Amino acid sequence: MMKVSTFSCCLFLIGIVSGFLKAQNSSFIYELNYKYNSDSLKTEKIIFYLDIKNKESIFRSDKFRQSDSLRAKQGWGNGFDMEYNNKQLYIYKNIGKEILKYVFVPLIHSTYVIPINDEFHWKIIEERKKIGNYNCQKAELNYGERKWIAWFTNEIPLQEGPYVFYGLPGMIVNIFDEKFNYDFSLIQVTDFKWKELNADKFRKKITWEDFKKLQKNYYTEPLSMINKADVKSYDESGNLIKTDFKEMKENIQKKIREKNNPIELNYKVEYK
Repeated sequence: MMKVSTFSCCLFLIGIVSGFLKAQNSSFIYELNYKYNSDSLKTEKIIFYLDIKNKESIFRSDKFRQSDSLRAKQGWGNGFDMEYNNKQLYIYKNIGKEILKYVFVPLIHSTYVIPINDEFHWKIIEERKKIGNYNCQKAELNYGERKWIAWFTNEIPLQEGPYVFYGLPGMIVNIFDEKFNYDFSLIQVTDFKWKELNADKFRKKITWEDFKKLQKNYYTEPLSMINKADVKSYDESGNLIKTDFKEMKENIQKKIREKNNPIELNYKVEYK
């Protein structure tokens, strides 16, 4: 019968606690490959950070993370994405209290948040494999009218993951929907070195239905907040020409229609 000394056990437990506390103040960097148009094979790639500090976390693109850092230092960031849905995968989590999806309205300097109240009923499967340095186990989930397949590791003792996903007995290393429209992969783990998470605090809670109305209103009149007198257009030679606002509006609407593959299909807006 093998004997284990009390001293050895204490060192082992200290190592676990130390690793857990370090993980609670870490940045998990994910690469997202996604299709912004469900009818196309073309994919785009974006880098996201899941910053965790104690029991709070923020999942946001590298661009929004930089903007939040600037806002914390100087009072303003570097602007908003001029698109809805696909690039607005900005999530604040305080596990056990609330999950908020930030949505940014183009041309309106306002930040809104939608409370995520879905329950995550994971199905854990015995299948296992190694991803990078991590031993992972498989799990499945239905969310946003998509079936998701996740690989998580209990070697990182946090019930966290990219975007809204959480609740598995370990960190999510990879998660994708069964049609590979969205595929999140953990590519790096670093220490979180900021004093604060620096979330955008200029926010108002709205519902999904409110957000649909905002999207439809913007689609109908995408130039409504522009001072047309300030818009300048130039030809290929650099000569000032008259701006064709009708063409500008139609081009914006065309781009909005092309972005027809939001991550939550149950809240997809159909444009006419």
